[in-house]
Amino acid sequence: MTGLPNDTEQLALEVCRLALNPVSGRIRHPHQVGIAVRAALFTDLAASGRLVGVRWPQVVGESDTGSPLADALHRAVAGRRPTLWRRWYGHVDADRNAATAALIADGRWRSEARRLVDADAGSLVLRQQRVIEQLTVRQAPDSLEQALLVLLAGGHGAGAGRPAPRRSRRVAQSWLEPHLRSAGHGGDATLVAVDAALAAMRRANAVPFLSG
Repeated sequence: MTGLPNDTEQLALEVCRLALNPVSGRIRHPHQVGIAVRAALFTDLAASGRLVGVRWPQVVGESDTGSPLADALHRAVAGRRPTLWRRWYGHVDADRNAATAALIADGRWRSEARRLVDADAGSLVLRQQRVIEQLTVRQAPDSLEQALLVLLAGGHGAGAGRPAPRRSRRVAQSWLEPHLRSAGHGGDATLVAVDAALAAMRRANAVPFLSG
């Protein structure tokens, strides 16, 4: 992947950025983070009219638009026979690795002695705390993008936190539907993509009762 990330991929990159534990310099729950990044990319594709589908994702249009991460997922869906949503969240390391590389290329992260360092660690911690707070008190964000960010980042644990996919799933529909009522088939795909991702995060937790 070359060049800076496309604006349409900023949600996926922020979801990944919020996974970094600034003390250890590591991503604590990499598989859940990969699931969240892939879900964010699916919602990016749906918002741009490039993805629909309720039982499984179906792509629309071309796969080469200048958005490297989203285009790669678009090509993957286009090249695969119809596959249920939940099956798209099994192998997600490539998505997380691509998002990590994009954050480094963009200067928001740098790699130092096997650690990842955020360029604005203070702001990162505040955003992580805000995500956890909004999800804990069930305070619905004002925008669709912020709602998706809180649901997915809260689901994967937001840095040093514990993954909370069950908590995110409880509020996902009520938070997202008001923003998606006029979004047509793309809105339907967004709802299903997020629900399937949160269910996959829940299954990925080795000790389910520790998943909030």
